[in-house]
Amino acid sequence: MTRTKLNLSLLMLFTVSVVFAQKKAAETITENDLQAHLDYVASDFMQGRDFYTDVPGLELTASYLKSQCQKMGLKPGFNGYFQPIEMTSSKPDPENTYFQLISKDGKVTSTDANIFALGGSSGNDTIAGDLVFTGYGWYNNDTKYNDTEGLELKGKIVVVMTRNPTMVESGGHNNMQIEMQKMQKAMLGGAKALLFVPDPMNPEPEYINSIKKYATGGTLQLKGAKPGRTMPVKLLFGTEELANQIVQESGKTLAEIQNEISETGTPKSFDVKELTANVVLGKDTSTVIGKNVVAMIEGSDPVLRNECVVYTAHYDHLGIDGEQEVYNGADDNGTGTVALLEIAEAFQSLKKKPKRSIVFAWVTGEEKGLLGSDYYSQYPVFPMENTLADINMDMVGRSAEKEPDAEAEVEKSLAGPDGIYIVSGKQSSELMEISADICEEMGLIPSDKLSQAFLTRSDYYHFYKNGVPVLGLSTGLHDDYHKVSDEVDKIDFHKMKRVAQYSFLVGEKIANQKKRILVDNPSVE
Repeated sequence: MTRTKLNLSLLMLFTVSVVFAQKKAAETITENDLQAHLDYVASDFMQGRDFYTDVPGLELTASYLKSQCQKMGLKPGFNGYFQPIEMTSSKPDPENTYFQLISKDGKVTSTDANIFALGGSSGNDTIAGDLVFTGYGWYNNDTKYNDTEGLELKGKIVVVMTRNPTMVESGGHNNMQIEMQKMQKAMLGGAKALLFVPDPMNPEPEYINSIKKYATGGTLQLKGAKPGRTMPVKLLFGTEELANQIVQESGKTLAEIQNEISETGTPKSFDVKELTANVVLGKDTSTVIGKNVVAMIEGSDPVLRNECVVYTAHYDHLGIDGEQEVYNGADDNGTGTVALLEIAEAFQSLKKKPKRSIVFAWVTGEEKGLLGSDYYSQYPVFPMENTLADINMDMVGRSAEKEPDAEAEVEKSLAGPDGIYIVSGKQSSELMEISADICEEMGLIPSDKLSQAFLTRSDYYHFYKNGVPVLGLSTGLHDDYHKVSDEVDKIDFHKMKRVAQYSFLVGEKIANQKKRILVDNPSVE
């Protein structure tokens, strides 16, 4: 046998052995193990894995993750596997929260205590200013219907009804995405605050109360966070009765104004001239210590081990609502949490570890504003410039019966049995090619449909903004998102296993290449 043929044979043998090792490691990720972990993490006993529950389910989950890392023999990323995070907790103080209407002569005409807010600073807030009623606060590109045409929003408290004319006409239900578009419009217009009131024809009169359950759980901010990290426009939520007092100078009730909009198809917005507002939002503040759980496998190459691939998943959720119902968050993000455990086990099963180091970070406070990943990005195990990629898993366990239509709404685009959404800033075409190749090998159908709308909405964002290429993995949104109905019995464990195996194979490929993946579009927003 010639030397060339011998070298070729050895190369083929090496390639086959590597592929065999990868496949064997991927097969350690099993449906039974995923379910066993998830049955514990998403159980009622964990009380929704939040900071404010009687049973400290979030702490118990962190301890469980630590114990699993120890059992696998993973190296701690930080002392004791925990990365402590000091945060400021802020909860509404209803006794010191109210919305006052003030007449032109400076007299308080009414005080309404039945309001609440989202966003704002961690301390007490006071908002004072003129009012403008903007109907639904909506603009339709096709019909050119525009509720804010000719109105100045800057420095004012903008009053809007929920839903929009099309939804009212069709009997459509509330959609938070629609309301967030109104917030963005108000923010761009320079508004001080946005006051949402339920439109009188609303088929879901309890909609605002359902938001209130979430809002009264409180907010968290990293200790010493810059003002720019808070929501720039304060979102206030009030009642139809409060709205009737605000619009009374029109001589009509809110219901009568809404009827006129429906009948004429034209806006009925106006500046409120007879009244101004003074809003006080009381807060109870305290210090909370959260923790990221971080483990790692050190790379086998003496030089390349100083670079890493990071896997992330948030393990927190929404806790318990005002009626003591538990948000178990099986898919959000119990699935990502336990998938990451199985991926770590797959890497640890490799006899020859990857050339580069692998970091596994279970981050906290995602539901409070991506806090844990924000903190990690500031104080990482390896510098951001030595982090080749972040592979983030957030809601990776659900499937629709078939793949969604191309025209399906982003908010309801649950993937089918073979679908996977990959959110990316597309900073590395090489990374996307690796991802596409592995999807093809596994029979997965990748889609980037969620990238534009979701690039800032999960933990990969803090890697993206630091120039690190990201793959944000999800199987899509569903009707149980942020509801108490997000339960284990709805999880597709076969699909979840495939997503976890795909994630392992992508990270293993990146970590073993001789050269780091090429970043051909490093610029971020």
